[in-house]
Amino acid sequence: MSLLGPLVAYVPTPRSADGALAPDVLGQLVERVVAAGASGVCVLGSVGSFAYLEPATRRAVVAAAVEAAAGRVPVLAGVGALATREVLSLARDAQDAGADALLLPTTAYLPLTDDEVLGLVRDVTETADRPVWIYHNPVTTRYDFSVEALLRAAALPGVGGVKDRAPDADAVRTRAAAVLAGAPAGLEVGYSGDLLGVHGLLAGARSWHSALAGVLPGPYAAVARLAAQRDEAGTLALLAHLAPLVELVMRSGGPRAVHAVGQLLGLPVGDVPAPLRMPAPEVRAELEGALALVLDRFAAMDADAASSR
Repeated sequence: MSLLGPLVAYVPTPRSADGALAPDVLGQLVERVVAAGASGVCVLGSVGSFAYLEPATRRAVVAAAVEAAAGRVPVLAGVGALATREVLSLARDAQDAGADALLLPTTAYLPLTDDEVLGLVRDVTETADRPVWIYHNPVTTRYDFSVEALLRAAALPGVGGVKDRAPDADAVRTRAAAVLAGAPAGLEVGYSGDLLGVHGLLAGARSWHSALAGVLPGPYAAVARLAAQRDEAGTLALLAHLAPLVELVMRSGGPRAVHAVGQLLGLPVGDVPAPLRMPAPEVRAELEGALALVLDRFAAMDADAASSR
């Protein structure tokens, strides 16, 4: 498969009022991010609430995304679960539904050891017939890849890429340099974080993995294009317009706030699944104000660009 490219948009899993999957809405979300310029789509990441969905629903999510993408961009499907047998079953389902690649987090109730993570990646790559992207997410999994452990796992046959992360911009750039220096040929190195991930692109990584891009793809695609060109000044100038919204989203519960932003944009994404709760009304009001500023600023820039043509 082709590499995922500069911007991988992570779309939420839309739910109807009764909590059922809304596949038509999911198709609309995928169409929207592809039309805006995302180079890849991911379903069943953290913002996709994968941990709260039954296997049949997860397979239906992948199938709807693949149908909507229609081969224009690759579809990455999360296969995280507690037990390896469940991961392998979900990987088969995602493959059968047409996913181009599999996103593998180190999901666990008890935090995994380095050897257990290596064994998990090996078990999946030896069984799957799609490339696997290793997902580093210590916030939820409580497993923090060292550079050495990540490169050891990434060297296994069948690993197509890594979705790495670090706690601040300088750390992203430093870590990206180390990972890129030791990465096997052909490995796609990507970084996550709705603000921080772009620093990976500026440091030479291939992909920026973003949850907010799943509901706000236009601004993110604009930033990713500049970052992929190594236009640091232009990238950081655009990123500054997104920063207040992103910081509020992060303080307000990540996926919960992304769903709220989607609703504020008029997207029928529904609420997050219980026991999760949507942000309180006062937080929603703050999100609405921050979102309005982002939309106004990017609309003004689009208008300026159009008038200069």
